[in-house]
Amino acid sequence: MITMFKIVRGDITKFRAEAIVNAANKYLEHGGGVAYAIAKAASGDVSEYTRISKEEMRRQLGKDWIEHGEVVVTPPMKLKENGVKYVIHTVGPYCGGVWSKDKEEKLKLAILGALKKADELGVKSIAFPAISAGIYGCPLKEVVRTFKEVVKEFLKVANHVKEVYLVLYSERDYKLALETIGLGDNDESR
Repeated sequence: MITMFKIVRGDITKFRAEAIVNAANKYLEHGGGVAYAIAKAASGDVSEYTRISKEEMRRQLGKDWIEHGEVVVTPPMKLKENGVKYVIHTVGPYCGGVWSKDKEEKLKLAILGALKKADELGVKSIAFPAISAGIYGCPLKEVVRTFKEVVKEFLKVANHVKEVYLVLYSERDYKLALETIGLGDNDESR
């Protein structure tokens, strides 16, 4: 099976993948950053998508919050137009600009939880934002390194997932991510 990890520049709300990952807060309140953008694109009404997300969290997990490594799956609603079948919500660590081994482990759990759920759902392609690198303040270089490490190991054992994308919105972040993993202008890693 050919598997692929690719860093791309774009808008995750318009990206064509069977699943997209939302970098959520632990209460699935989609008030800012990529969480807001995904909720807005999915429903048009962020409050409504937040309500749906919270209902699904209670139904799937039996509680009102998610921990690192746990995920909640919600319907794609309008994102279905892009071929999205699932939105997978996961929570990464809050860094506030400070990186540590603990933050790295929490990020690994968040990424791996989403990958495992996608594989369980039979998803072939999944797109991630740079979890925790936005409003949670984790250094992008560390997020990218961690992401590549987790994805590389996961793809060795995945049953269904064949394509994993890290979707970065800004040109600056995109170039920094490529530089971080030593790809320069080549955006593909197998």
